[in-house]
Amino acid sequence: MEEVQRVLRYAHPFHNRAYLVTVYSCGLRLHEGLFLQVSDIDSKRMMIHVHRGKGAKDRYVPLPTKTLLVLREYWKTHRNPLWIFPATGRNHKQMATAQEPMSRSSVQGAFRRAMKLAISPASLNTG
Repeated sequence: MEEVQRVLRYAHPFHNRAYLVTVYSCGLRLHEGLFLQVSDIDSKRMMIHVHRGKGAKDRYVPLPTKTLLVLREYWKTHRNPLWIFPATGRNHKQMATAQEPMSRSSVQGAFRRAMKLAISPASLNTG
């Protein structure tokens, strides 16, 4: 648990951290997190509707309160009407109008960078 928190602390910028927090706390697969839509978040029931999960089946997963707060804070930065995690575009200026979600390679790269920073000798001494 402590190791996961350390990795999440090193995930930058905020859109990568919000994505990784959501995927980890909700037990989502990489593509399930990427394709989350605004309409999939049910804050009244504190559930997320996951489409096209394993075996092409839909399911609902619990939405932790802390994750909902992170998602709300993140969504305010782009206000895309469709995607929770829209493609960032150049300089993050096209997020509000993005027609596609973030790319698989961008979140994989963000995770690798956070892992590398989290396990560096300097972070182990100060972590």
